[in-house]
Amino acid sequence: MELQVMILDDEYIILDGLCSFPWSDYGYRISATARNGLEGLEKLEQAKPDLILTDVKMPGMDGLDFAEKAHEIYPNAVIVILTGYDSFAYAQKAISIGVEEYLLKPVDYDELKAMAARIAGEIHARKEKQQEIRDLKKYFNRSVPQLRSKFAGNLLYGRIQGKGVVKEQAESLNLTIEKYIVCVGRKVVGENKIHTGDKWIEEFACINIFEEIFNDFGIHVLSDYNTATAEYNFILLFEKEEENAVCMEKALQACSKIQVEVERYLKAHMNFGLSDVEVDEYQANAQYRKAQTACRQCVYLGTNIILRYEDLQYEKQTDFVITSGEKTHFMMTLFQDSFEKAEDELHQMFRNAPEDVSPVKFAAMDLLLGCMKFPYICAVDSEIHNKNWNLSVLQDGIKRICQCENTEEVLNCLLNLFGTLIKQNTEGTDERNRKLVQSVLSYIEKNYSGDLSMDDLTEKFHVSRTYISRLLKKYAGKSFLEYLTDVRFQQVEKLIADNKYKQYEIAEMVGYKDFGYYIKVFKKRYGITPNEFRKHI
Repeated sequence: MELQVMILDDEYIILDGLCSFPWSDYGYRISATARNGLEGLEKLEQAKPDLILTDVKMPGMDGLDFAEKAHEIYPNAVIVILTGYDSFAYAQKAISIGVEEYLLKPVDYDELKAMAARIAGEIHARKEKQQEIRDLKKYFNRSVPQLRSKFAGNLLYGRIQGKGVVKEQAESLNLTIEKYIVCVGRKVVGENKIHTGDKWIEEFACINIFEEIFNDFGIHVLSDYNTATAEYNFILLFEKEEENAVCMEKALQACSKIQVEVERYLKAHMNFGLSDVEVDEYQANAQYRKAQTACRQCVYLGTNIILRYEDLQYEKQTDFVITSGEKTHFMMTLFQDSFEKAEDELHQMFRNAPEDVSPVKFAAMDLLLGCMKFPYICAVDSEIHNKNWNLSVLQDGIKRICQCENTEEVLNCLLNLFGTLIKQNTEGTDERNRKLVQSVLSYIEKNYSGDLSMDDLTEKFHVSRTYISRLLKKYAGKSFLEYLTDVRFQQVEKLIADNKYKQYEIAEMVGYKDFGYYIKVFKKRYGITPNEFRKHI
């Protein structure tokens, strides 16, 4: 694609000279010329320049004023100032208004050629980058509905760790969560159940219909369908200024309308559970559990029930849950970062713990179990698998947590237990690594005659090339190729000493399919040819 160049100069000779420059050789075409800034502004929109060359001193409007206005209209255009030695101060000022280059008069054609080629490359690179960004945005915009659904699920199920991350993801999806209600719905199907193969179609259709109904009541909605529980989950979004009672009334009316439509078209019933009205988006997981509790309570009350969490009649138990996102992040910090950072995260997770220590204990036990499993399930499933993981820490930990009387004691207990886990996870590392290296070396010694590669080792021992290379250097003092070569040439020396085989046969017997390469490696290793080596034995 040709680049558009615009040239401004009040001196006809200079203007004509610049126009006669072979711009096409560098991928340009002249889209406009002008004798001053005012004329240039008139032609600017039609010219759509990628590159502007403008003199500084021109009548009517000088080059700097024109450059400033052109930069505002076409910020991506490269502007080059043409100036004489006596007006160099103008060129310095030009930097502040977006001018990127300057050429001294009289213009040196070699310098102009070099500049034209370089700027063309830079403009094309920038256009390609901009196109990539546009393509990414286009793809992103097409994916927004699916991404919003995924975001809703992650938010409801507590997979996102940290308020900052929630806000960042919401902003990237152009979402503003100021006030919301979590709604959980479950379809109660009678005898006329839909065919299993069509279930996905029905669920997808239902979500779209439900969203339309919520929208009819002025409610923006984020949707998620939980296949494991067969529940429809919605985050109903409201303006911050709307009164809580109005928000709840809209939600109730919309759910009631959905029940009517489901019964009319699907011959089924819908039960709904509604959470409290909430303003903190990071509490979505807690509100989801409330809505889910209310929805599941409907089974004892009948069908086509809408139940608010605040309407539940039984005495509510104090609830304290560490989300899956918080747990995962904590475990990664504990085992891969530092114990000090993990300690800070632990206190953050329990900062809003209730006075009732019972739910705190259950949350602590759940966290301990997760941390206990983490190193075990991440252990390499091979000959060095850690089979001696001490599970008694879990049994002892649960007993000690049960004896705690307050949250502070629970935290201190957890910190002691996690310290034990870290010690247990690391104290056998050196021994395990040595065993792995010995297994790798033994494997090389047994299989040196084949077409052995690092990929064979990674497949055999289920660890990465980088990890094997690092361990071999540390514990064997050699790289894979160095050790393989040593093993092969130990056999080469024995076979040459036996004096039973020709050199090409020896090469094949130790794993060298390319005889020329075998000779090259031999000479590099011993400084002589194989035949000369035989004479010295």
